[in-house]
Amino acid sequence: MGQDIANAKALTLASFEIAIRKAAEVYGEKQFIVVGRGSLAVTLPECADDLRRTADIDLFAPYDPDKIDAWAALDSTIAVESAFFVEHGFYIERVGEWTLLSQPSGWQERALHLYVDDIEVYVLHPLDLAYNKLEVGRPKDIEFMRLGFNCKAYEYVEVLEFIQTLAPDRHTREMILERLRLAAS
Repeated sequence: MGQDIANAKALTLASFEIAIRKAAEVYGEKQFIVVGRGSLAVTLPECADDLRRTADIDLFAPYDPDKIDAWAALDSTIAVESAFFVEHGFYIERVGEWTLLSQPSGWQERALHLYVDDIEVYVLHPLDLAYNKLEVGRPKDIEFMRLGFNCKAYEYVEVLEFIQTLAPDRHTREMILERLRLAAS
């Protein structure tokens, strides 16, 4: 999980489409949800390369308990150090619906809905991504937000209002707002 970001590439729409096609081929699925930094290749393609720089695209197909073991057995074919990684310079990381368990309600309606060929894709909205990054709050997530503010991909007031409006409770809101202040400092 997570190669060194300095050695990663800024993902483009073409990279995104390659990843979706390959994930559909490997997992035999026709619907994916894309989360994480790689989503910006679609939702904010004009943002600074540094913000779109990542070694992986995080995605998942809707949960199907009958397929979990089969999917897990296939993960290595598109993981870091796979032939796919060597060829394209990034890998695909299958995450799970758990990544969005604490996402503010309505994320599905805010997500960008598109098709890559006949593959249906939902891409996390940039504000939902910001919320997610700030909620997790790792140093790399704070740095992501700092970069987002510096390159004007994110506006502080817009992120602030999103958190104030959609955080599920006072404790969560205060924690995320503190991380937002840290990222903006």
